[in-house]
Amino acid sequence: MRWISFTLMAYVMLGLQIGLYPFVPVNFVLIATVFVSLNAPRQVAVPACFILGLLHDLIGIGPIGMYAAAYAGVALLTASDQHAMASDHPISHFLVTLFSGFVVGLIVKLIDAWRDIGTSLLNDLLTGFYTALASVVVLHLLTKLRRKFRFRSFNTY
Repeated sequence: MRWISFTLMAYVMLGLQIGLYPFVPVNFVLIATVFVSLNAPRQVAVPACFILGLLHDLIGIGPIGMYAAAYAGVALLTASDQHAMASDHPISHFLVTLFSGFVVGLIVKLIDAWRDIGTSLLNDLLTGFYTALASVVVLHLLTKLRRKFRFRSFNTY
């Protein structure tokens, strides 16, 4: 994978997350995580998604490592099923992002419960659903740019 392209994508997604989140409850960093975990080999996807999670932790107010662990877990689950799904299909994008949003929400809720912080479950579910809807458009655009990332084929590992 080209790390310069990855850095630019992470920068844009974090910028969208910071700038639009008060108005549009979409987790753009999760969409970037799904894109990387659907297209990169597992050995590359897990550290890349961990880095995306650390960057998301730095812009948030939660503990450092919460989103890093959640996004690495999403990469482990998604990258292992790359061969079984059509990674270019919009329904696959929607379902994988919806599942990933629920996994991230579950991990964040468990950490918040351990820290005795109560947050709205309905708000998190709606954010996951809106993220899955937005992922259809964003992942379609990123799929068109996939060659710029130079993901290796799955047969090389």
